[in-house]
Amino acid sequence: MNERSRLPENWRPPAELTGRLNTAPWTQKEAQYATYAIRKGIKEISDYYRDKPDAIFSVGADTVESLIQVTYASANTPAFDKMVRRRSRQLLSRLIEAHIGKPAASVICEDFVNLLPLAIFAHSLAPEQDRRTAEITKRTNMAYRDCGSLLEATDYDLDKTLKDPAVLPADLMNVYIWALWFNEATLYPDIELPDETKAYASTFWDFLRRYPLKGASDFEAGRHDERFIANADLAPHVVHLITGTNRYPIRIEDDPRLYRYHRENFYAVMQTEELDLFASFVDTLRQYGCTETNDVQVRDGTRFLLQVFYDGGGEWMDFRQDGETDDSIDAYGLVHYPWTAVLGIRPRKPEQPQPDNLGGIIQRWLSEKR
Repeated sequence: MNERSRLPENWRPPAELTGRLNTAPWTQKEAQYATYAIRKGIKEISDYYRDKPDAIFSVGADTVESLIQVTYASANTPAFDKMVRRRSRQLLSRLIEAHIGKPAASVICEDFVNLLPLAIFAHSLAPEQDRRTAEITKRTNMAYRDCGSLLEATDYDLDKTLKDPAVLPADLMNVYIWALWFNEATLYPDIELPDETKAYASTFWDFLRRYPLKGASDFEAGRHDERFIANADLAPHVVHLITGTNRYPIRIEDDPRLYRYHRENFYAVMQTEELDLFASFVDTLRQYGCTETNDVQVRDGTRFLLQVFYDGGGEWMDFRQDGETDDSIDAYGLVHYPWTAVLGIRPRKPEQPQPDNLGGIIQRWLSEKR
């Protein structure tokens, strides 16, 4: 897929966009600038939490997620990954300390949504001897017991949601995050969850692979239709589910329809000027093994993202969508720009599924559903 003229007709950019796209081969200078933009994005996020410590708690567990994801399927230098992990652990410690600093007896069901991802991160990031891992896990278990049921814990009836013929992408996005967490939590037996959570992700995936994702061409207003944006936003998150948030490889045969959706709507999403959404599309294609040197869409997408960075004076956080102002954007929205942009432009070496890692769990239920 390295030449635009060889793309299927419905994968190509529209005429009004074609003339603005660079046709030259990818250069070493561009690769160096991309490396700089990645490091700058991580620094922006880290510095933001340093300067706005309240944001750590308003963003919650995504504070850690916004940094640590750049180390997944890493092609970074060991020193860079070490720095990112150290900073991620520092932020995780702040979040955990805020919870364990309260009396254990105060833990209630409503805390479960905040505690579960922290317990998962504690297991994967904290040193083995860190007592706080056991403490945050204990409180996570207490919170779930206070809920008494999966419905109370998640506020979602999975069976009812998936049987609703009118279920919207926004509803599925809420289920998606629980599917991610429950899938990863199965790696840690001391996180006490009901047996039904073990099949939560695979059940959700079985539904998603048949869910009618609608592209820009399905709407009269095309890319301008908010329903298209909602569908397009769901698509890369489906990929997260079957790649362990882009740790592990994805194959076209895992879901050919999902692959085609990203290809067919790539340039429509580019034209929406939704930076984080478009970055997620580039990120997804990279997970298939596509790069700037072997794939014209990834090359176009990376150049587009780097142009946004350049136009913003080398500051990802200076980007604003139409109608968005400094006063209207919250901490999560601000961090989400460099977070997703960095993931969109970063090279990667996908990790390999093993029987005892998350990739192995995913491969087992993918095989069952094929």
